[in-house]
Amino acid sequence: MGLHKIASRFFHSFPVQLVIMHFKKNQMMILYWLLLFGFITQSIASRFGIPYLFLDPEYMGHVGKRSFFIMGLGTGAFIMAFNISSFILNSFRFPFLATLSRTFVKYAHNNFIIPGTFILAYCICIYRFQSIYQLRPWNEVCIYLLMFLLGVVLVILVTLRYFMMTNKDIFKLFGVESSDTDTETRSIRPLSGVQRKNNWRVDTYIDFPAKLKLVRDVRHYKRYMLERVFRQNHVNAAVIEIIVFITFILLGLFRDYPLFRIPAGASILLLITMFLMLTGVFRYWLRSWANTTLIVLFIVINFFSQFEIFNPHNKAYGLNYTKKLAPYNRETLESQVNDSLLNHDIKNTTEILEQWKARWNAKGIEKPKMVLLNVSGGGLRSCVFSFRTLQMIDSVYQGNLMHHTTFATGSSGGMISLCYYRELFLNHYDSLMIADANIQNRFLKNMGKDMLNSMIFSATVADIFLNNQQFSDDGLYYIKDRAWAWEGQLNENTNGILNKRLRDYEKAEKEARIPMVVISPTIINDGRALHIAAQPMSYLLHENSSVKSGIQPVANGVEFRRFFKEQNADNIKLTSALRMNSAFPYIMPAVSLPSAPAIEVMDAGIRDNYGVMNSVQFLFTFKEWIEKNTSGVVFLQIRDTYKHMKVEDNSVKTLMEKLMAPMRNVSGNFIIMQDYNFDRYLQYAKEMVKVPMDVVIFQMPETDDRVSLSWHLTEKEKYFLREAALNPENKKMLDNLIRLLPPVINKPQALAGPVRSDSSVKSSTLKH
Repeated sequence: MGLHKIASRFFHSFPVQLVIMHFKKNQMMILYWLLLFGFITQSIASRFGIPYLFLDPEYMGHVGKRSFFIMGLGTGAFIMAFNISSFILNSFRFPFLATLSRTFVKYAHNNFIIPGTFILAYCICIYRFQSIYQLRPWNEVCIYLLMFLLGVVLVILVTLRYFMMTNKDIFKLFGVESSDTDTETRSIRPLSGVQRKNNWRVDTYIDFPAKLKLVRDVRHYKRYMLERVFRQNHVNAAVIEIIVFITFILLGLFRDYPLFRIPAGASILLLITMFLMLTGVFRYWLRSWANTTLIVLFIVINFFSQFEIFNPHNKAYGLNYTKKLAPYNRETLESQVNDSLLNHDIKNTTEILEQWKARWNAKGIEKPKMVLLNVSGGGLRSCVFSFRTLQMIDSVYQGNLMHHTTFATGSSGGMISLCYYRELFLNHYDSLMIADANIQNRFLKNMGKDMLNSMIFSATVADIFLNNQQFSDDGLYYIKDRAWAWEGQLNENTNGILNKRLRDYEKAEKEARIPMVVISPTIINDGRALHIAAQPMSYLLHENSSVKSGIQPVANGVEFRRFFKEQNADNIKLTSALRMNSAFPYIMPAVSLPSAPAIEVMDAGIRDNYGVMNSVQFLFTFKEWIEKNTSGVVFLQIRDTYKHMKVEDNSVKTLMEKLMAPMRNVSGNFIIMQDYNFDRYLQYAKEMVKVPMDVVIFQMPETDDRVSLSWHLTEKEKYFLREAALNPENKKMLDNLIRLLPPVINKPQALAGPVRSDSSVKSSTLKH
């Protein structure tokens, strides 16, 4: 056989022609494959940690053999859905298939190139990720791969067995011998047929396992016979689609039980599987009307989504949405700030500051230094880095950091760590002090636990469809969505320590036993801040003096407790407030509050990623008290990004980059732009007060491999974040902080433990 004929046979082989046909006719299917390839190679959504759902799947709180086996089942389901859908849509292009025995089985066997390439790439990516980023030994990773492949093979074999048992070939239907028989004597009736013009040329196909066979002429078969064979294959394929759909619905109905919470990566695979099948059915039945129908369907869904019953809004748990809605307009915003309210709130906070000062006076310090604590957002990386940094600093100050701090605020993951640390300080002090001295402590591990898997799982099995499952909180009912899953996972990770209400902290803050904390998510309606605090703080909206100066300032925020007093504002769950403060666009839903029109809030980092504006406003409001009663102010900032980032090449090179550059550069640099403004705020504040004001910044060092902005971290990233708290630059910052704010030797009576000198405290801490 000549080289030209071999090349022609290869090019016109069934597997090669199927790949060409998919790229030419089935671009939507190819798009699904490209999306999955992007996930496993970390080329798509890596910044948000989505690839981790596929490369590091978690099941019942652990990554192991069971989770990879389930991922294999999900991958196998998608591969078979791809085979079924493409068979339904394209089998008519290959009429010779209908003359073969086990028609669908042979089709799936020859349609191996794209799925096989994906499986190979997936296994390579799993091995690389688990060995390099999860620091697992090679033999353990090989077991994971075997379990994954076992899951894939199991689904494929079961599905193919089903088709072998239910499908009838042309011999069983009409008594006509199949064209792939190996017998020499073939009894074929003299039938006449028509060769269709749109048939694809196929010269050879692969018979199991790897036998190459020639395609026989099928023009002597009647068309209705071939169509009958294909039709009964299509009916049997519909059963598989129904099974996938029912599985998806059951997972959503029973997601309260850990057994049914499959890895989020597997749920994404099932979701794509269902979409793949549904689009295949649409295209098969509607043919040329498919695209038009999908557009009309989208318009209809978009119309009905404006109604609560079809698109329930996400809510803050603890708030009462059944009472009269709070009016959100210019009049109510302006009524938040008047002389009476400002004077009341300033007096209330001044009393707290007096309590704070009295505690230090009792320790022999006449004019203590005040710490204003700011923590940055940044998902789980900020949780781990901020918490470890707080532990490191507090171990130097013998558990007094929270006593030094009067006011604390920030964004996203940093605020989760801050509130977690404050709660441990308030109610689990002894355990916290023991943990602070150990870098491998359980509280730090809790901050690094995965929070992405349960949220994405809930989003895929419930949020996308009509979700009417509800739960009760203090007699009020809310929808179970991915926000509910996120809060549940946070409580599970922290052993329920953060399962508190806003009102639970009012007394402790009033007595200055813990610092006042302000949670300030962004109102996306108009860009204002929503200030959630246990104390009244109308002075954060704007100060009294600006009203008298004729500036006529616009209220730049909403004070949550007063604005939603009638809707039980004090009853809001702390986890809901933290969720609103961490609601990154598209990953978590915007929270709708009980106002008219509805206030919708999202991540505080959109407006102020570090809480600098709140802290400067606090300093300005109480500068006279601070000048009279303190020896200075320390702005203590913990940030999960390096402030002096290296300049990256963001120049425009291609037409696509030119189109995307404005949005990409603005959205990618808005945190840096905040730094430009905040530097000015701090400089003005330093010149404003008459006592020393210093800024001490603990920051995550710059690395070539960025830690993902996600709710999931690899073991390598966790190790880096734990160690980063005491990198050389942060050690210098710690020395600077100790110089500005020397640790108190005579500990308060409430604290237990031996008294150590400053030098011994410092040296023991630097050893972790």
